[in-house]
Amino acid sequence: MLETGRAPCWIFAEQLRGVRPAGPHKDLDLLYPAEDFTGLKRLLHALALEQIPAKRSRHKRAFVLDGVMVELFLVQHDEKGLFTNLWGRARHDWPTDALSSAMGLPVASLAALARYRAQQRALRRAP
Repeated sequence: MLETGRAPCWIFAEQLRGVRPAGPHKDLDLLYPAEDFTGLKRLLHALALEQIPAKRSRHKRAFVLDGVMVELFLVQHDEKGLFTNLWGRARHDWPTDALSSAMGLPVASLAALARYRAQQRALRRAP
């Protein structure tokens, strides 16, 4: 649905890379490569999907589809490469292969998953 609406995303799930066994989930995390959320906002409006205000931040948007929360993390690009500006105060640099594939699906690379998980706590505490 997102790809058809010109908002392609990459699944951010350790289960699809074999890092963790599959199990119950409350949400679906996606990487959204774009300069900003303008295109996504238009698409969600056209599809009559409402954003979840509590999940809205500089780097993230979320909506519910068929009872599942879908969270999109903005992945921007500059001269240093791919990055996410978390809360406007912490830059997370993604590896060059972050937007990869597995089993024919757009899935974040193992390196992207590992780097984010390794830095997640420090990024949340960034000033």
